[in-house]
Amino acid sequence: MIPTIKDYPKDKTHYEHFADDAYYIFLQKHAFFLDVPHYHDSIEILCVTKGKTTVHLNGATYDLSEGEIFVSNSQMVHYYENYDDDKMAIIVVLSEKYMRTFKEVYKNALLPHLLRDKQANAQIFSIMESWINSQNRSILIDTAYANALFDKIISLYGVISVDQVGGNNDLAIQFINYVNEHYSEEISLETAAKHFGYSKEYFSKKFKQTLDKNFLSFLNAVRLQKAIELLQDKTNKMSFIEICLACGFNNATSLYRHLKKANYKIQRQDVDEDDEKDGL
Repeated sequence: MIPTIKDYPKDKTHYEHFADDAYYIFLQKHAFFLDVPHYHDSIEILCVTKGKTTVHLNGATYDLSEGEIFVSNSQMVHYYENYDDDKMAIIVVLSEKYMRTFKEVYKNALLPHLLRDKQANAQIFSIMESWINSQNRSILIDTAYANALFDKIISLYGVISVDQVGGNNDLAIQFINYVNEHYSEEISLETAAKHFGYSKEYFSKKFKQTLDKNFLSFLNAVRLQKAIELLQDKTNKMSFIEICLACGFNNATSLYRHLKKANYKIQRQDVDEDDEKDGL
């Protein structure tokens, strides 16, 4: 069975504040890549072991295939496309604590975003495979592997200057933060444009240029992800319709339609009797 959005860690949101906690680490082989624009202070490395994907970074788009590696440095807005079902990658997200040595040694420097030399990348993949298969992991072991990973990338590809990074990152973060703060409200293209002091037409164009997604698609993606988090939270006592309203959907049918499109299977316990009468 092909993993979908429901298989991705439920606490993956758009400003991933949890990823900035001290010694946070996410290390896993996964077939679903987060397809909603997001950012964090942590560094994220995706090593494609099978298939292909398209990466969006600060408004630019890059195709990535098996054997290639993508690196998102701190505060970079990025997301992936999941059009290829037959794919797999090793994904690692490391908090700033693991990057301390790198930042102390390499002032005002970043890792390159695209690592395309597949023969050289085999050495990086070897470290990642050994790391992910290691037993009795601890902070010290993770730190050692992180340092080995950074050292290997730098020895093969070098570093880039902070000044080499372009794109509309600051504006993208403003757009992401606005939606995350207001997704539960009745916001629209018009109200968002007014908030930023733009005309509706200009805001729509600017949003699409900055995040590579139109405003409504991004808003619904955020609302859907919030709803999935609540549906998967076993401590949550909210009804299905309460979740709909809390996440900004007008009715249960609208949320159900988006869940179905994302291949998220509704569990019977998620749906109230009243919802069942409405055909959900």
